[in-house]
Amino acid sequence: MPVIKTRSRQKDAIAGGSMEAAAELGVLFGCFKGVCGKCATTVLSGLNNLSTPTEEETAMDLEPARRLMCQCTINKGTVKLELD
Repeated sequence: MPVIKTRSRQKDAIAGGSMEAAAELGVLFGCFKGVCGKCATTVLSGLNNLSTPTEEETAMDLEPARRLMCQCTINKGTVKLELD
């Protein structure tokens, strides 16, 4: 079962499921469409466990380790986010 972690907390996730579960760990969401950028979060480890960046993420020209949580899914393993 995939896991979403911060430095102090973690949440089990569903393989292939949305990263919107990260809201329970403190990720702030806005539009859920990849437009506002509010959910842009730095991934400390496990970037390869997420889906490939969407067109919306590419258009936002984010740093390589930053992802829009509303646009990606967690496929496997552990993804550690920089939140606390």
